[in-house]
Amino acid sequence: MSNDSVQYPGVRWLVLAAGILMMVFSMMTALAFAPLMGVVAKDLSVDIGQASFGFMGILMFTTAIAVLFWGILVDKFGIFKIMISGMVILLIAHLLYPVMGHDYNSVVFLRILTAIGGAPGLIMIEPIVSRWIPVAQRGLALGLNCLAALGGVAGLTFGPMFAGMAGNWQTGLSWMAGIIFIGILYIVFVAFMARNHQPPVMTSAAMKASTNENFMKTLGKSPAFWLGLAVMALSNWANNAFNDLSPGFLAVAPPIGAGYGPEQAGQMAAGSMIGMMIGIFCGGIIIDKVFKGRSGILVMIGFVCNLIFYNGILFDTIHGNQAILVGWLMLAGVTNPFTAVGNQYFAIRSFSPNMIGKVAASWTCVSNFVGSFGVMIGSYALHHTGNYHASFAIVATICILGFIAAMVSRERRTAIEMSNIQQRA
Repeated sequence: MSNDSVQYPGVRWLVLAAGILMMVFSMMTALAFAPLMGVVAKDLSVDIGQASFGFMGILMFTTAIAVLFWGILVDKFGIFKIMISGMVILLIAHLLYPVMGHDYNSVVFLRILTAIGGAPGLIMIEPIVSRWIPVAQRGLALGLNCLAALGGVAGLTFGPMFAGMAGNWQTGLSWMAGIIFIGILYIVFVAFMARNHQPPVMTSAAMKASTNENFMKTLGKSPAFWLGLAVMALSNWANNAFNDLSPGFLAVAPPIGAGYGPEQAGQMAAGSMIGMMIGIFCGGIIIDKVFKGRSGILVMIGFVCNLIFYNGILFDTIHGNQAILVGWLMLAGVTNPFTAVGNQYFAIRSFSPNMIGKVAASWTCVSNFVGSFGVMIGSYALHHTGNYHASFAIVATICILGFIAAMVSRERRTAIEMSNIQQRA
């Protein structure tokens, strides 16, 4: 064990688990509505389009804004107070479904509460790794964040299951409050365990030096901030557009699509999600063990792989053979997170623990809006051309731009990372 690791308390792994758990609950509560959309729309006497907009679209929009709010607060008040606050909001939102779940506008309000409560989970991993995990173990820590994907599985499973058991969706969703309460108890327990075991970067001297850094000055003058923002925005555009376009392409009948039908297309998309979990874990390990902390290389590899695997499904050789297609989509899922993991590592290496929350929040907010714009552009191209080729060509262009941005900035990124490490040594 290195001296670096010895200086950090063993409770750090419990803290990391709390952050991952927060992300699990964020995804679980966000996606629990997805399989219930038709049932909820019918019960509230609204069409499926209005339901999708109010219960999912507004949630995504609110989340993108809320992360900025929480990013400022996490640097000011610490990770535990923010995680507990977010979880309490999620708890309240789900407890209110039996009371407020009979009116469309009220349910939209509860989904807004869900977005606000779940938003801290989207930005918690960077502050935790930056403050609690030694340099030699940060790739592993970022890789373990792959477990957060279980939140999506939990939401898609528990939502309809609890609704069926309870006899109505309002009571079923309120039952999820019990799971959330257990999560709150765990985070409170970890906060109590950690209060007398602070890591080196959280000592009074370290925090005093870090506090002198001005975020607005960093925002305006630091190339690290803008390099990371550009990569994250392009990555979200490509990934969100592919995740939106590929299920439809696989399901729709030829000559427009691959013709596998909705059920098989959904199963194939699920396989891609499993690949993403593997990719998140492997990405952090590769940075640590293979590239020795040089995150820019992984980002470039990620964009190249996205270019190949995302657009490859258009070829008959790939989508015409189900066995090949399943393997191809799995590989697409594995390489999908490389750009995001590389950028998270870059953020942790480039910014002080006292401002990492604001940086992560800013990147997440802007990139989420850019990603949503990418989905709209892809849908617009599909609508006007009647086929998927133009939409996937846009995704290919974004991947190429991302690769160029990562390649041009690779040496600069490495210099920034090494400079910040030396300053804190």
